Amino acid sequence: MSEVGLILTLGKSTEHVKTSLLNYSPKHLIILTSEVFASTARRQLSHWKKQFDLEGEVFVITDLFTAVGAEKIMTQTLRAIASLLMEELDPILLGITGGTMHMAAAAASAATLADIPVFYVKQPDGEQIVQPNKDIIEMPTLSAFGSLSVLPPNALNLFKSVLTEKEGELFGTISISEVENIGMPPSYLDYLVVLRVLNKIDESKYKFTYTGMCMVRMLHDNPNIKRLFEEKTEKIEQPDHMFG
Repeated sequence: MSEVGLILTLGKSTEHVKTSLLNYSPKHLIILTSEVFASTARRQLSHWKKQFDLEGEVFVITDLFTAVGAEKIMTQTLRAIASLLMEELDPILLGITGGTMHMAAAAASAATLADIPVFYVKQPDGEQIVQPNKDIIEMPTLSAFGSLSVLPPNALNLFKSVLTEKEGELFGTISISEVENIGMPPSYLDYLVVLRVLNKIDESKYKFTYTGMCMVRMLHDNPNIKRLFEEKTEKIEQPDHMFG
């Protein structure tokens, strides 16, 4: 059974925290916040630890609005990720709903470097109640995008077909028999589950996540996106440590 590590940016509003905790049920929660909200965050964390039976701590970002603010945000985010990795938690996710926009941007950049999924909790429409499995949007990771971008055309076509040709309960679902028909090993579907592209429904059926659907559509409908990814990865070269 996986044990989730969760990192959340936090400002004045805390509504998104409960939604995140209900959806992911983490074992350990790290709050990223500024000096202004640090004491309040510690009090709230004490309540969440009891209410949700989790461990947690607050990482304070100093000099948030100075020239080194973005660096401090990224440093604390990477420190939080490293801390959860040391506890061998998996998966580790970063929520960027709380705090300032530049806190969200810098923290997301750090998570991208560490290949950690980023998510956002959106406000429900009108008078609708918050629904964690509906109102949380996960963003694609670099490794997930890379894995899908190298799929052969027939595999990408199959993935796209389950998003365009299936309706109702079958929409977005794919079976082991379907991937076996194109020569894809069924174990690859389990690999995509780890990358949060798919959710496993039962022993023979899987369903695309929001993240997975977005990436399949982008790669299938716009070959320039796939070409851009390939060109970027091909240009990464090892530096010359002999300095000429």
